[in-house]
Amino acid sequence: MRKVKEPGFFIMLIVLSAGIAIGIYFGDRQMGDSAVPSAEAAGGEVTSPTGEAPDRYVYYPGTEELKKNEIRVTACGTGMPAARRGQAASCWLIETGNGDKFLFDIGTGSMANVAALMIPYQYLDKVFLSHLHTDHMGDIDALWAGG
Repeated sequence: MRKVKEPGFFIMLIVLSAGIAIGIYFGDRQMGDSAVPSAEAAGGEVTSPTGEAPDRYVYYPGTEELKKNEIRVTACGTGMPAARRGQAASCWLIETGNGDKFLFDIGTGSMANVAALMIPYQYLDKVFLSHLHTDHMGDIDALWAGG
């Protein structure tokens, strides 16, 4: 049998055991039992680190309401004439504060991005084409068929 000459080993073992015991004892408590039970935030109240965050901390592009004198410009395609899966040809969605929505160009492959915005097609009734090349009007048929 080998003797341990280092007292540091026993001290480490005692500290580790005490840490585990303290963790088990306090582990059943929730964050609400702390000195600061909750935090007030602009979007609501935060009571748990695993709870749902108030809307103030979650941002979904294009979901904020536009004021009457504002516009939102969304690039639905900025690519070249040969559309790729990751980049559609030219397409710009302009939304105004009064509810109007305009599409400037609707190039090849861009309809997938327009559809992903989940705007009902009856609101997409104003389409402007800069010229009749497929990188600027290639998906006009998809808009027509969908709407």
